[in-house]
Amino acid sequence: MTQQSGAKGLMRFTRILVAVDATTASSAALRYLKPLLHRGVTVRVVSVAENPHTLVPLGGWAGAQLQAFRVELLRDADAAIQTAQARLQGRGAKIDGQLVDLCKVGGHLVDALGEAISQWAPDLVVLGTRHHQGLLRWVEGEVSAPLARLLHAPVLIVPAEYDGACDGPPSRVLFATDGSDASRCALHAGAGLVASRSEWRIIHVVDRLLAPGTGPFERQLEETLSEIGQVALKAAVGELASYGQQDERAVETALIKTSSTFDDVPHAIERDAVRWKAQLVVLGTHGRRGVTRWLLGSVAERTLRLTSVPLLLVPTPRE
Repeated sequence: MTQQSGAKGLMRFTRILVAVDATTASSAALRYLKPLLHRGVTVRVVSVAENPHTLVPLGGWAGAQLQAFRVELLRDADAAIQTAQARLQGRGAKIDGQLVDLCKVGGHLVDALGEAISQWAPDLVVLGTRHHQGLLRWVEGEVSAPLARLLHAPVLIVPAEYDGACDGPPSRVLFATDGSDASRCALHAGAGLVASRSEWRIIHVVDRLLAPGTGPFERQLEETLSEIGQVALKAAVGELASYGQQDERAVETALIKTSSTFDDVPHAIERDAVRWKAQLVVLGTHGRRGVTRWLLGSVAERTLRLTSVPLLLVPTPRE
């Protein structure tokens, strides 16, 4: 990881990889990314030209037709890179491009992105997503394995539908914590990405589905989970204060609860983010300890599936 600390000890991102194609999802990602750039940052724009053999039934397609299709895919990928480079100019960052040809390297889209991430070792990955289509088509199906392959570094997911102001870094930040090491890492990373004067809302979600069916202990269990949440919230506020910037940040905390048997933690996070008009949601992944244990990869993945707000997913550093 090449993350650096700023003057006040915050983590800063200096190597950013952004994956692009010709969709509106990529346009949204570039629009959100540009205000985050500054001198000293290097951006690598990656576009993947897929293998035509995997996109069309072979049937009556002759070799010449497939080759023409391949040329078109390469041209589109190159055009996406050039468009992205042009859109990111003007912020002082160094910007280069990488075109990945699946006809040469083999594999699938997510494999190619994962390999590009692994080889270049960025400290932030930026991806646009449009639910059920676009660059991240893996959102439609089994997500856990692809997501794990991309989480070599923090991943910033920008929904195509997001239309929030992008005049500068995000200044309204929703942080969901479960008190784990993963949450602490996520808070550190998120604090380095946002505006110096930001409003923070720190939440802990009590999943009521953990309590029903426990008979006389139901209320006691919910109270215990709430107490654990309050401890997690207090710890997160203290972590922000340790960065020496609490005087510049408006920080509020909230203990929220899932509302019914048809509710879950990801939907509770999404509702709160929309209601509060968050410009960024920050989540840690692989937080497998603690009594509640809700901040698992599955929660991050399900939040990714439904989020309408840019989402920063931060993995726990590997040993």
